[in-house]
Amino acid sequence: MEVFIDANQIITEVNIPPSKSYAQRAILAAALSYNTSLLQNVGSSADVLAMIEVAKKLGAKVEIQDPNISITGSINPIERNLNVGESGLGMRLVTAIAAVLDGDFVLAGEGSLMDRPMDEFARILPQLGVAYEQVKDAGHFQIFGNAHPSKIEMDGALSSQYLSGLLMALPLLEGDSHIFVHKLKSKPYINITLDVMEAFSVHVEHKQFSHFSISGNQNYQLEQTFKIEGDYSGASIWMVHGALNNGILIKGLNPQSVQGDKQMLQALTVADVNYNWTNDGLKIIKSTINPFHFDATECPDLFPSLVVLAAAANGISKVTGTHRLIHKESNRALVLQKEFRELGLDIELKADSMIIHGTGTLKDGNIHSNNDHRIAMAGAIAACLTKNGITVVNSESVAKSYPEFWQNFEL
Repeated sequence: MEVFIDANQIITEVNIPPSKSYAQRAILAAALSYNTSLLQNVGSSADVLAMIEVAKKLGAKVEIQDPNISITGSINPIERNLNVGESGLGMRLVTAIAAVLDGDFVLAGEGSLMDRPMDEFARILPQLGVAYEQVKDAGHFQIFGNAHPSKIEMDGALSSQYLSGLLMALPLLEGDSHIFVHKLKSKPYINITLDVMEAFSVHVEHKQFSHFSISGNQNYQLEQTFKIEGDYSGASIWMVHGALNNGILIKGLNPQSVQGDKQMLQALTVADVNYNWTNDGLKIIKSTINPFHFDATECPDLFPSLVVLAAAANGISKVTGTHRLIHKESNRALVLQKEFRELGLDIELKADSMIIHGTGTLKDGNIHSNNDHRIAMAGAIAACLTKNGITVVNSESVAKSYPEFWQNFEL
């Protein structure tokens, strides 16, 4: 599908969709509970819908009361073929959970997910006494055997999602476990995992995110309703839109959030964008964008938004942390470079950095999302830097995280 975004779109207020990072974890925690949990503001992104289906296959009863869902868990799998869609987080969370449940499982994904690295499981799961096999030709993974409490050594440099999966799974074992993590990246996502677990009365202790102590025989139990907060990843693109246009009010964000992509507010500050919190939400003020340097290692999903922000500046901006972009829905650094070059933006990739030569304007043209939801959204917002507008090709990719995105525009 293609959509054309006119250069003169005026959008003054948006409601941000719920965080799929929070929602996926909360759905899984509720499925692992023996009680009924009410989750508010869950959303309908593709990743969330896939996790709901996994919860059902794990034996949970799910009642959808849009935008809320009620989940009664049982930890009694009724099906052992689990499909997580295109969610890398879903695959890593569900694989760990499957490893601690009785019996064998087949885990499958769709799209580019099966090409993304899962090798760390081959090093982690044997330490738990679990055999793991990737069957690439068949497009799935297999888990054989049941995990036992262990001391685990793991590398956290590639993705924190493996650790999140283990943290959620190991409390279900009968004994205590310890995880020793080296070179952990994306600590904010671990904070999200721990936040959800605490809400469900499951506790983990850690020493500076390098040694995690997990007591066994814990039960997931939600004492009150759990409301999914707004997604800073999706909000980041509207922050840029507001700064480049006539300002914008962004509703639904938690000012005290532990989400890593809240660092977008720091990026706005170094680019001299003005904003403030009001009783109604986050107010972004139209601003003159200045070139900036920003380290996005801990928040790689911000890269597309930062590219548009840098394009609006007259000068050279530098964003570091590009090694985190290789295994996204696309090779995101290369796709950003290629697609924005067609619009007249020069992006250099050097070592672990993206050097963006902003001129304040872009050419009219097309941006192909390459089935990457964040590229599609960045292309739409970039239209305001052109004379007439931008056509976003493969625009349906936004369904992965933000299915309502296009409803904010006059199409």
